[in-house]
Amino acid sequence: MKRTLLFLFVTIFMAGIMAAQAPKPITWRMSVKMTDKTNGVVTIKATIENGWHLYGTTLPSDNGPKPTSINLDSSTGVKWVSDLKPSVAPTEKKDAIFNTTLNWWSGEVTFTRKFKLVKAEGAKVNAAITFMGCNDATCLPPSTVNLSRVVRVPAAK
Repeated sequence: MKRTLLFLFVTIFMAGIMAAQAPKPITWRMSVKMTDKTNGVVTIKATIENGWHLYGTTLPSDNGPKPTSINLDSSTGVKWVSDLKPSVAPTEKKDAIFNTTLNWWSGEVTFTRKFKLVKAEGAKVNAAITFMGCNDATCLPPSTVNLSRVVRVPAAK
């Protein structure tokens, strides 16, 4: 009985480790760059594995996949001076599974947004990215990734 319980425990433990280390088909990175003493730009990049796609930021219906949402509201010391802009327009196609026209990105997409520094000390860009992706066989459940970067102010010359 003890051997059976030990085997079961080890099996469940190893499955958990493997699941935690499984590659993710959509990964996110963020950088913050000052363009001068008071202005900067945040860049958020999604890298999407071949065969997968990341849903667009606006979708036609609530009866299907969840759109990608990038929330920067909890950032500190910055004032946004532009909207979030994707590097490329999403592909738009009729989706047979959801029976509606959807839009998505494949490969990679970069989102940028300009800001003005309003308080250099403690300035930080915080992003909460909620997204969903699919391939031809399955969909990821909606999930959220939180990214944070300190705004590095250029030294005075």
